[in-house]
Amino acid sequence: MWKQKPSFRFEIENSILSKTFVAGGCEWYLYVYPKGRFLDPDHFSLYLHVANPTMLPTGWKRDVSFYFTLLNQSDKELCRSHIVRCQVLDVKGPSWGFEKLCPLSKLQENGVLEKDRLIIEVYINLIEAVDGERRDVPEMQETVDMNGFKVLASQVTLVRKIFAEHPDTAVGLKSKN
Repeated sequence: MWKQKPSFRFEIENSILSKTFVAGGCEWYLYVYPKGRFLDPDHFSLYLHVANPTMLPTGWKRDVSFYFTLLNQSDKELCRSHIVRCQVLDVKGPSWGFEKLCPLSKLQENGVLEKDRLIIEVYINLIEAVDGERRDVPEMQETVDMNGFKVLASQVTLVRKIFAEHPDTAVGLKSKN
């Protein structure tokens, strides 16, 4: 092989981030620690996280109730969290979850996981969503004007990020009517 130092090297941590998804007109992702987290490495840990919190306007908050369910490939329920009621997620705390959701021994029992697959379901009830200065987050199908562009409310965070990283993008584009 080549006799040089690697160009890039990284170590995979003991965590997994889900794809971003939309619920209640807001973007979220799950943070999973399949082998436990920090204080208790003997438990499956799972957290609900607000997507792109640094891209949201000052004063944003999400008031939610939620719970998680772990299933095997046959949709057999393996574990269910208790319901987290009226948890406020904001810039100081953009995530909430369970460090000890389920003992790893329960998931490692012979025959519990089929083909080593685990399904995670999250049920979210958005009580209130504010995007800074008490502006309610628009419903999912509503459009929002961003720098002269009509954008679906569900895509606001992504477009806000694009404009922040590339502020000259909107300058060269004009809509045709």
